[in-house]
Amino acid sequence: MKVRQVTPGAALPGGIVRVQIEGLEGVLGLRAEIGEAEAEFVGASETVLTLRVPQEPAGQGLVVSQGAKKARYPLRVGRTVASELHSVANPVVDPKGTVYCTFSGARGEKAPFCVFTIDPAGVKQPFLADLMNPTGLAFGPDGHLYITSRHTGAVYRSSPDKQVEKHVDGLGIATGLVFDSAGNLYVGDRSGSIYRISPDRQVSPFCELEPSVSAYHLAIAPDDTLFVTGPTLSTQDCIYRIPPSGQVEVYFRGFGRPQGLAFDASGDLQVAASFQGKKGIYTLKDRVPQWTISGPMLVGLAYNEDKSKLYLVDSSHLFVLES
Repeated sequence: MKVRQVTPGAALPGGIVRVQIEGLEGVLGLRAEIGEAEAEFVGASETVLTLRVPQEPAGQGLVVSQGAKKARYPLRVGRTVASELHSVANPVVDPKGTVYCTFSGARGEKAPFCVFTIDPAGVKQPFLADLMNPTGLAFGPDGHLYITSRHTGAVYRSSPDKQVEKHVDGLGIATGLVFDSAGNLYVGDRSGSIYRISPDRQVSPFCELEPSVSAYHLAIAPDDTLFVTGPTLSTQDCIYRIPPSGQVEVYFRGFGRPQGLAFDASGDLQVAASFQGKKGIYTLKDRVPQWTISGPMLVGLAYNEDKSKLYLVDSSHLFVLES
């Protein structure tokens, strides 16, 4: 018995993987373990197994057994780092490896704490308490944390010692944000606008997009090209590519509910989305999506400084996948 391939090659708790296998004697007596926990069979034939990753895999790799026969495969498995969060966009990671996540809350809801930190040891601590509906997070060139509020339409700036000030307002339903290499801040108003804010806080319209039902998610390429997603009611949503000139191009169309964006260690764009019924993280190589990580319906992702760890969030959990 031999596992020929597992697709995708990495998965999070709750994700689905497809196992191509040979040498089975029917499907009776099968057992599969992912990490050190038993995996649920979603489907099985003599050549293909479909498995759900356990919520507490507690290890790496896949083992399929049938009687005395065993087959192993080096599946990369993520783990849950923190829960009781409410993320609606990417987390962010500071140079020390501390992760920042929101508890965004329902529209108009003021949660007791709105931003949490999770240190490299997995210890979760409240960081900020006074913002309503925090949405997007980004670190600026000054090392401060910038936060959008879709409730107030403003961007706030927090120092490392939690001193918060309003940076700029009047941005509609402010959601995603990102800085370019010149220190310009781009903010997505999900009702249809992307704004560019200069380092001296001058606000100007950058481009117009189709409105989103939830949020705009932004990422910036090394050449300062902006990439944007914004889920709509369509089943064929877009990733937009916008150079510094502001001319909007559809970079890819076909994802279901594309959300957070990031660039991997190879410089390839990654997106949290559903595609052809499969959920997780897709990597676009030459605009062709490759299913890279299987997971639940994810809303965001962020790498640490040396790209050795990828942090991912669904609506309530923070996961980590190590290289």
